[in-house]
Amino acid sequence: MSRPFVLALVLVLFLAAPAFAWEARIVTTDGRPVAGAVISILGRPGEAVTDDDGRFTWQPDPAPPFEILVIQSNGTYMKPVVVETLGEGLQTITVESLLSEAVTVTGSAPGIESTPAAGTTTLSGREVDVRQPTNLMQAIENVAGVNQVSEGQAAVPAVRGLARGRTLIIIDGARVTSERRVGPSATYLDPTVVDSVDVARGPGSVAYGSDAFGGVISIRTRRVTPATPWAVRFQATAGTGIPDRRVSGMVSKGLPAGSVLFAAHTRSADDWESPEGTVFNSGFADHGFLARVEQQVGRGMISVGWQSDFGRDIERPRNNSRTVRFYYPYENSHRFTGAYELQDAGFFRRVSVSTFLGSYDQRTDQDRFATATAGRSIERADVSAKDFGVRAFGEKLLGEARLELGLDLNGRFGLEAIDDFITYGDDGTIESTRPNVSIDNARRTDTGLYANLDTALTSVLSLGAGVRADYVITKNTGGYFGDLSTTNGGASGYVALTAGTFRGVSTTLQVAHGFRDPTLSDRYYRGPTGRGFITGNPDLDPETSWQVDWTLRYTAARYRLAAFYYQYRINDLIERYQTTIDDFYFRNRGSARIRGFEVEGQADLGRGFTLDVATQVAQGVALDTGSDLDDISPFNLTTVLRKAFGARAYTQARLAYFADDENEGPTEREVPGYTLLDAQAGYTVAAPLEIRVQARNLLNETYLASQDVRAVLAAGRSASVTIAVKF
Repeated sequence: MSRPFVLALVLVLFLAAPAFAWEARIVTTDGRPVAGAVISILGRPGEAVTDDDGRFTWQPDPAPPFEILVIQSNGTYMKPVVVETLGEGLQTITVESLLSEAVTVTGSAPGIESTPAAGTTTLSGREVDVRQPTNLMQAIENVAGVNQVSEGQAAVPAVRGLARGRTLIIIDGARVTSERRVGPSATYLDPTVVDSVDVARGPGSVAYGSDAFGGVISIRTRRVTPATPWAVRFQATAGTGIPDRRVSGMVSKGLPAGSVLFAAHTRSADDWESPEGTVFNSGFADHGFLARVEQQVGRGMISVGWQSDFGRDIERPRNNSRTVRFYYPYENSHRFTGAYELQDAGFFRRVSVSTFLGSYDQRTDQDRFATATAGRSIERADVSAKDFGVRAFGEKLLGEARLELGLDLNGRFGLEAIDDFITYGDDGTIESTRPNVSIDNARRTDTGLYANLDTALTSVLSLGAGVRADYVITKNTGGYFGDLSTTNGGASGYVALTAGTFRGVSTTLQVAHGFRDPTLSDRYYRGPTGRGFITGNPDLDPETSWQVDWTLRYTAARYRLAAFYYQYRINDLIERYQTTIDDFYFRNRGSARIRGFEVEGQADLGRGFTLDVATQVAQGVALDTGSDLDDISPFNLTTVLRKAFGARAYTQARLAYFADDENEGPTEREVPGYTLLDAQAGYTVAAPLEIRVQARNLLNETYLASQDVRAVLAAGRSASVTIAVKF
């Protein structure tokens, strides 16, 4: 499969027409250069970094008009700027800070190596602060093409309906992995440490491998500007309706050529209130900390971080929770990350190396309450594993082309899963246990080599291409399925042609091929889960796909609009199915098709008002039977209206409409439509003190929390107050 993409890369180098690098300098309104900032051009892959004088080079020449986004080294967002023309020689661009404003920018995801036709969205840390989400899914719920799988604090975000290990989540360059069958959720993530969230909707297999089949969600935690004084942040939240309590703190210091940061948090939530009463078994608690040191070494910057998070009693509400309570008594995650980035490194213009080493352990309990005829019993699963990753790439300018070469090595080892059946006597003491080793020792290693190329063919026509080769090895020792192993190789690639801009309009057509190897649990796990009881399938084959993406974008000084059409043809689809309501299995089935349409728009309405609009419609079917697939979102429309009152106050309202979901998959149910109205407001009382107020579901709408057949009602009207202090 890789041969056409390799030929495309070679031909592009020879066929590209002459083009020149665009050189520009970024300065603030008072003329100071913006050094070490990340520059992205909305709607285009790649990024650049400014030098000490605020200069950067972008190659090949972008066709104006286009919009650039500048993110300072400490994570501060600058107001996007439209470049109408390219001047001769060095061009100076003046930007102003958006430090006090909530920002969502469509067409930009600088933390992700996306393809040209991908739908990309960036949320600033300030936008996350304003929304006060309790989990990652709530933080990105306004992004077109993103939908929720599962419910409560364990909700999992999926891109374009591709859940269950097909959407990659990254925190500070480190993959988030989990043995939950629904997929990783980053449940433990503390939103107060988030500096930005980037979302790329579309094939990410070339740059990120097997588990980026459908898209990538990248979270970047807070950064500190070198040479800045000591700073302290404190935040406390109390809520009603969703009775949560949160406290977090952060201390940071800019060093002469680096920085140090330490953050910690604790939070808990009791059962939420639906319009029809309390939803039993819907609370959670967690705490954790983050420490990071950054230091300039030579001409590069090195970053070393450690993050530990501890979830406690993360409850899984179900419509039978009064009979059997599903929850995670603990979920612990420890992650070490290291990164080094260097500009002008010999042959390459930019070199980046990141490493990751982590451990993960989780307990799942199905606590069946005593009845008149049977005593209390618990079905338990203890799962633990270690993870690693090494990612390195170099970027080179070749005449009019930008070439990126990379190595991506990642995996999981030491996976162990032990399930137990525990029975209790009438006096509450344990009568018997029946431990069983589901997985004694399993590992998985994915080795990938990839190349991406972007080049200008003419002044208004550019071409992008990429290719990747993966080699995935799994090995299972002992356990339920015994000694087994697999070796699978696969190729991924894409070719994209972009025309424009023509008075602000550009369009991209892209064809891509993807490869996805099953997770270890898909193959080798057998035991209780947060949803029921599941049996893996060691004979699963990898999935492959062909994807077509078409994108149309419009950029103007005060408006931004983008439309996306996509169609995925997935072969050997790995499907979870059920024989009874709580018993699940995995199988390959023939082919499946997922297609959809998304629209995103943003407008500056003047007088401090801005408007964001996002909508999507999608369909997923199994082509052999015509039956619907799980995890596909119904038609929905979201609008967010913001109003800034100078630098001291803001307010915003979100109106979201979800249509009836009558196309349920094999493990889902029909879900009636609903409309949500949320609102947030904030006021800076004095320089160090800000008060924020949030209200969700103001209409007190009654609706189901997910499409699951065991789904419960979502929270009704709720509110919270946050006090934030910075000095």
